[in-house]
Amino acid sequence: MENTGSSLRERRIQFGLSQAKLSELSGVSQHLLSAYELEKITLTEDIIKKIARALSNTNNVDNLVTRKKRYREHHYIDVKNLPDRVAKTIKTDGNDEYTNSLKRLTDLHLSKKIEGLTALSLFSGCGGFSLGFSAAGFEIKGFVELDKDLRKIYKRNFPTSIEMGSDITGVSQEKLSEFHAKFGNVDLIIGGPPCQGFSLSGKRNIEDPRNQLFRHYLRFVDTFKPKIAVLENVRLLTSMKNADGGYVHNDISNEFHKHGYEVKYFEINAKDFGVPQHRERVLFVAVRSDLNLSPSLPNPTHGGIQDLFGALPICRTFADACSDLPFIESGQKSEIPFHEAVNHPAHVIDWLWDVPEGYSAHDNEDPNKRPPSGYNTTYKRQVWNEPASTVQTTFGMISGCRNVHPIATRSLSIREAARIQSFPDEYIFDGTLGTIRTGIGNAVPPLLAYQMAIHVKKII
Repeated sequence: MENTGSSLRERRIQFGLSQAKLSELSGVSQHLLSAYELEKITLTEDIIKKIARALSNTNNVDNLVTRKKRYREHHYIDVKNLPDRVAKTIKTDGNDEYTNSLKRLTDLHLSKKIEGLTALSLFSGCGGFSLGFSAAGFEIKGFVELDKDLRKIYKRNFPTSIEMGSDITGVSQEKLSEFHAKFGNVDLIIGGPPCQGFSLSGKRNIEDPRNQLFRHYLRFVDTFKPKIAVLENVRLLTSMKNADGGYVHNDISNEFHKHGYEVKYFEINAKDFGVPQHRERVLFVAVRSDLNLSPSLPNPTHGGIQDLFGALPICRTFADACSDLPFIESGQKSEIPFHEAVNHPAHVIDWLWDVPEGYSAHDNEDPNKRPPSGYNTTYKRQVWNEPASTVQTTFGMISGCRNVHPIATRSLSIREAARIQSFPDEYIFDGTLGTIRTGIGNAVPPLLAYQMAIHVKKII
């Protein structure tokens, strides 16, 4: 087998195997197979041989391909709010302090305090990155966002910010010049192109806009000459390789240098900055070279253990974010906007009913109460008194990765996910539930953005 991700994908499809079935057949985890096929990572020779051996066993392949999918008829039941479970959701001491800090973000954002600091937001999503910087006193002069439904949410919350375009590749140089004449130079540009937008070297089709998004980001940098540019992305970006085998993060740094910026990248976890969530990300901080300033990050605000020597406060928890919200079970609603639960099938409730915090239905001793497929990160409860797991766009799916409420037997509500992502309750979410979940799951946590914004103000 040719040792490339694309060749593996072609062969897998020829056999009629899904990634999940190839993972089952070979014993190689599906997330590794996915990253390899996308050519984001390389695999060791031992793993390549393991996959090749699995594919060479035609009997096993045929049996797996022709195996009928197990079907279970869905029916639904009324789930009771058991007093002992309700009692476990007692409001924490940190809840008021946290929700007040989110309310303060709203107050600062709406105060329109003029500090003479200007910014542009690219790949804006529903506005998490922008909210943090706006609360710190930056005026978001203009924005660019491809998704029309997310643009509507952004406009509701930033009505004075001018839409500079939807598709960044379609914003012409002439248009950029027009906006520059209107805005002048800006202090800051924020945003994070999708991972596939960083294909900067090696064999590439220069006309393919999907592989050129970062270059378009740099067109804005060249035009508006910000003092600082901040990019946020998934931590995986630090291990991504280009078509030549080099690291993408080096490509990004080299490109910024060519455009007159000093840049460093930092691997961070949002929980260290007051967000009640494990969320590992990478931040690239680029500072215009003529300023003679070193790119840097703010110091963490949370993470230590409180003691007599004044260590950092402990990280905020799921309970700190959500313990004031009414207890609801599968299929139930509350009077709090967006705090309502998806109605889950009875057999899924049965699988998860007795699963402790931090465990998965796959861990059940009774095999009849284990899901038929998946990993032990799926159908898994979060932990009440620990930082929440990473909020993803699929947080409404109980079968997703760590999407089960710590105590109730259901997936997370939109309100809970927004709280965990540090969106204030006052933030306006419009559109379909799918659009709102996508916006929340992909957002930069506003509280993390705010801490970064305060630091950037000190730099400039």
